[in-house]
Amino acid sequence: MATFNFSNIDQAYDLINTSIIKTPLVSNDYVNQITGGNIFFKLENLQITGSFKFRGASHKIAKLTDSTIKNGVVAYSSGNHAQAVAYASQQNNISAKIVMPTTAPKIKINNTKKYGAEIVFYDPHTELRESIAEILSDKENRKIIRPYDDHDIIAGQGTAAKEIVADLESIKIIPDLYLCWCGGGGLIAGTSTYLKYAFPNICSYSVEPEYFDDTKKSLEKGEIVSNLPGKQSICDALLAPQPGKLTFAINKSTLQGGLAVSEEEVKKTIITLAENLKIITEPGGAVAAAVVLNKKINTKNKNVVVMISGGNIDSDMFLNLK
Repeated sequence: MATFNFSNIDQAYDLINTSIIKTPLVSNDYVNQITGGNIFFKLENLQITGSFKFRGASHKIAKLTDSTIKNGVVAYSSGNHAQAVAYASQQNNISAKIVMPTTAPKIKINNTKKYGAEIVFYDPHTELRESIAEILSDKENRKIIRPYDDHDIIAGQGTAAKEIVADLESIKIIPDLYLCWCGGGGLIAGTSTYLKYAFPNICSYSVEPEYFDDTKKSLEKGEIVSNLPGKQSICDALLAPQPGKLTFAINKSTLQGGLAVSEEEVKKTIITLAENLKIITEPGGAVAAAVVLNKKINTKNKNVVVMISGGNIDSDMFLNLK
């Protein structure tokens, strides 16, 4: 794919729209009052498997030929991509092996197993998940389904924005800002591409946890920058060591910059969303909302789209946030 653009996302939506959930775009009076803006939350925590990742996984698998996947697929993930690939594979009677860290949340491990995949665990402190997946791919001739640095995955994730555009146009709203989580960068690459096509003046920002703000730093420097080793975060879904090559090439042209939030800001946000919007978000899924609710960007009198990207949080973590 020489050039990635909105048409790739339109084509992806045509292919997967009957397989995915058209998730809601909602606003909330309390949030609008405290922020001074019109805030619209895209609820991908309500997507199949509990995150946006099912869009990309289902699109990638739908595009594979029977001969390509006769020996199955292999993926690597801390959990959301794992669940998405497992479920999409189960729906298509494809064998799936998923390389997951021993530190992955229990809910993500259990759901990946529930969807029929075989899990291969690794120690994230001493082993590289990509290398393990490559070995499995070579040994068993399995097709690797990468979590973000793949144009088919990016196009699938971008279908969330096609739905956002339709919903905003139906109520005659033109968005000023778009805030979206960023791990490897696939979701924001796809969605920011489509939003910029539909609303050329929109300003889009990546949001990451502190110490894992590699996209923010890369955008500032104009080249890929890696995170410093040795840090930890409750945002398990956002711990990619650096932006993807394909995703960063797109994000350089669609994003105005990046923002970072603290763990305490994320925890407060999860509670606020549960109490006021009655939705459950995982830490990574709440980082974009944390920017708005902690007033880290000016939203006064602005129309703001905020991505809620996932809701797979362990119950014990949720109960111990306060």
